[in-house]
Parts: sequence; C-alpha cells; structure tokens
Amino acid sequence: MGLIVNALFPVFGVIFIGWLLRRSQLLPEDSWGPISRLAYLGLSPALLFTAIYRADLSSISVSGFMLAALLGFLAMAAITLAIKPLLRIPDPTYTSLFQATARWNGLLILAVAGSLFGEEGQVLVALIMAASIPLVNIECVAVLSIWGDGSRPDWRSILYRIATNPLILGTGAGAAANLSGLTLPVALDSTIGLIGQAALPLILLSVGAGLNFTAMKARPRLLGLSVLLKLMLAPLVFYGIGVAMGVQGPALTVLLLTGASPGAASAYVLARQMGGDAPYSAGDITASAMFCFLTIPFWLALLG
Repeated sequence: MGLIVNALFPVFGVIFIGWLLRRSQLLPEDSWGPISRLAYLGLSPALLFTAIYRADLSSISVSGFMLAALLGFLAMAAITLAIKPLLRIPDPTYTSLFQATARWNGLLILAVAGSLFGEEGQVLVALIMAASIPLVNIECVAVLSIWGDGSRPDWRSILYRIATNPLILGTGAGAAANLSGLTLPVALDSTIGLIGQAALPLILLSVGAGLNFTAMKARPRLLGLSVLLKLMLAPLVFYGIGVAMGVQGPALTVLLLTGASPGAASAYVLARQMGGDAPYSAGDITASAMFCFLTIPFWLALLG
C-alpha cells in the first residue's frame, strides 16, 4: 500500500495544486484553456514519441494486450447501450452518459502508470491511447448522431481530425522510428525529450484547474450512476478481459487503470457540438475526477 501511495501522491498532489492555482486567481480565468490545449496537443505528442521511440517493444506482448484493451472499450459501450431502455432520461442526456462510460483520460493514466512502472508503464498507456482514440471517438459520434439533438456529423471531417490527432501522430511516429531502427541525433532526441517532460505537469495542473464542483449539481442521481459504471464496473471489465486473455504483470495493471480512469474533457466539447447534455458532461468530468482519487488506490490495492 505504501508503494501505491508514494506513486499516486505526486500525481494527485499536482492536480490539487492546479485547483488551488485556479482558486487563487494567480492566472486569469481564461488562461487555463490555452494552457490545457498546449499541454495536450502541443507537448504531449513529444512525450508519447519519446516513450515509444526509446522503448524495448520486443519485451511487450503487444497484440494480446491491445486486443484486451479494445475489447474492454467495446464491452463498456455494449453495457451502456444495453441499459438504455431502463433509463427514463432524454436522449441527449443519454449520449452524455454514454460518453461518460466510453471515454477515458489517457494522459492522466499515463502519469499514474509512469509513477508505478516508469517508462514501461508510459509505453503501455501510449499504445492503448493510439488504438482507442479512433474507436472511442467513432463510438461517441455515432451515438450522438442517433440520439443527439438532431444535428448530423460530418464524418469526413471527423475521420480527418482523428487521423491527424497529434496524440496518434506522436505515438505513430515513435513506433515507426523504433521499429525502423532509426537513431535520432542526440541533440534532437534530447530536445524532444525535454519538451515531453513539460507535458505531464501542465496536464495535471489543467485537470485540477478544470474541476468544477458547481457542475456536479446537474442530475446528481445520474452522475452517481455514470461514476459507478466508470469507476467501479469498468475496472472489473478491463481486468477480467485481461485475465481471460492471459495478460499479466504491469500490462494487466495498466488495463485495470484504463478502466479506472476518470472521464475526459473532450466529452463536454463534443456534447456542446453535437447536441448532448453539456452541463451533465461537465458534472461527470468533475465527479469522476474527484472520486478516482479514492477508487484508483482501492483497485490498485485490491487487484493491482
């Protein structure tokens, strides 16, 4: 348990500092959006590139591990679709519930896995991110196109944005460089690595700054359901699939963490764009981030 606390305390501590910084108004309120965008889209690709480029991929059973992760995402989508007839809620609100259970904050889990397992943990999370970003986005857009407020998606534009997602590009470039045996000049490698080192602190600060406890007043009972599905059921689903497929060691723990991840801010953005329940999405992002402080240590102590 001490190892878990030592690994998680810095991650959650930086998130708390981000919340304090926003409350202190040390920075203008509207500055946190650009900071978050810089961290996620500007710096994180360098972090993912470096993690994959420097990794010994031969030591990781990539195919079974990644298949288990994708099956986990598909299983959670199937479960959420199966319970729709039981929920007496407007269709746009259901789309936000679906996003709450389907999406995950991969970069936050990257920080947690890095604290636990070092570079190996970061590589494992980066691989899941590269595989899951297209799948999860297509799932969520499809659900919103059916049950949103009637707006229809531009699939060509959506697929283009997925294909040009900086996180996917960073991971893909790192994998290509690794598998091709390319050796970067030391100066270039060090520069990219230095840029990547700045990503996680800014990401965690942005997560803390984005906590909006007022938003949790929107549909509190439904928030309880989405948090229960995401933070209590999903870890068991991902872990169970991993065990069934023979995944072991740090890879199995990373699958557990993937299921235990809180929701992602992109759910709020897409809900606004395609007619979901944006206030509910905002509340879920905060609620899942807050309660994961308790559930992630719980699952790691129990199964990790």
